[in-house]
Amino acid sequence: MKPVTFYGTIPDMECLSGDTLPTFRVDVEGADVSGCTMQFILARNSDPTTAILRKACNKVDNGFEVTLTSEDTAGLAEGIYQMHFRLLGADFLDRRKLYGLLYVKTAAI
Repeated sequence: MKPVTFYGTIPDMECLSGDTLPTFRVDVEGADVSGCTMQFILARNSDPTTAILRKACNKVDNGFEVTLTSEDTAGLAEGIYQMHFRLLGADFLDRRKLYGLLYVKTAAI
């Protein structure tokens, strides 16, 4: 039996350290997002319980957006990272909505 997954997944992505990535947009369907916030969390795949980057997402119509800038990615060592999008509701409940992997390659500065 296939397990039920309570979060969505996004395709694996790859970037160079120090790169600015395209804006991530997370649409929230069928729910009122007033009073909610969303946070982008990045953790090493080898240590997924420790966040190395947390960034607040900006609220937009029916969802949230966040852009990882060159400042955000400049210090990332080469490796695999887990990306999480965390929705914090007005009811103070924590919901992990999306998950994906980011492959970072080191680039010269």
